[in-house]
Amino acid sequence: ATASLYLTRFAKLIRLILDNSNNKSVSLASELEALRLYIEMESIRFEKQFTYSISVDKDVQQDHIYVPPLIIQPFVENAIWHGLLHKETAGHLYITFSRKIQNILQCTIEDDGVGREKAKELKSKSTSTKRSLGMKLTEDRLSLLNRQTLLDATVEVLDLKDRSGEATGTKVILKIPVDAY
Repeated sequence: ATASLYLTRFAKLIRLILDNSNNKSVSLASELEALRLYIEMESIRFEKQFTYSISVDKDVQQDHIYVPPLIIQPFVENAIWHGLLHKETAGHLYITFSRKIQNILQCTIEDDGVGREKAKELKSKSTSTKRSLGMKLTEDRLSLLNRQTLLDATVEVLDLKDRSGEATGTKVILKIPVDAY
């Protein structure tokens, strides 16, 4: 039953990615559907080791805002793979969308994982030499987007810490120039 559920979601995600990849931009609703499918698949794959929530401000009209496809997914993947999966207890992923400026969509991706320092330490101990290109490709796409618009796409990565200075996760604030119709 789990394999069937996973394969069904995988097939939907692949179809959606293929459809979206033909477009310069897609509706935020479509991007959110792909994001949810991806997160659900990872949750199944890693046996519900984390939960997630996606919150969209009421002033963000998902069907009328257009974003580059798969611009958010690499940040979510990093949160899951490098932050949440290294936790000894179940973690949580928070994703929020808001518009504080007319042509800018702000996406905040926050996890309560092990933090970047611990993730880097664990990666250096790993024997895996596989290099992820997701972040590099996303940076290149954001740079291209900045050249095409008069607005700046930005990424800010914050290390979250408690009062004693212990890592409590990571927050990424992604500001994306959007087309609104």
